[in-house]
Amino acid sequence: MDTDLDAVIVDLGLDRPPIDPTKLSADELVKEVQRIMKALLGYGARMPKELMLYVKNMVFLDGAIARLAPDLDLLGEIAAISMLFAQRHGEQLGRELGIDHNSIEINLDSVKAGLGVELETNSLTYRELQQRRELIQKRMRERVKR
Repeated sequence: MDTDLDAVIVDLGLDRPPIDPTKLSADELVKEVQRIMKALLGYGARMPKELMLYVKNMVFLDGAIARLAPDLDLLGEIAAISMLFAQRHGEQLGRELGIDHNSIEINLDSVKAGLGVELETNSLTYRELQQRRELIQKRMRERVKR
């Protein structure tokens, strides 16, 4: 079965600017998550084992950064790791993908969208990310109390 990728993009809202979850009310956030999950399930999305292992590793990494480096600039680290990866493996990846590895530019827009920050954001520390999470959690708890 082929999937209409253009329809998926529209259904998931990937054709629109990213939503900042800290600017949503708890009800709006719940509705947005429900909308996305319903759309994904409608397309037959499943969680592969590898993804679950990745999530588990991210939870471990999250805890380590919280304790050891709360002022770490996450965007800066992602950019540095991306550059290092491109320098070490860019030529091979370019060959395998059939693209000119010299023409690739690192663009953190999708990372920023995933973190729910505005595209103009140049740095984001773990501490700032944690504050955003706490705000979202607070709003969700307030919604549950109603």
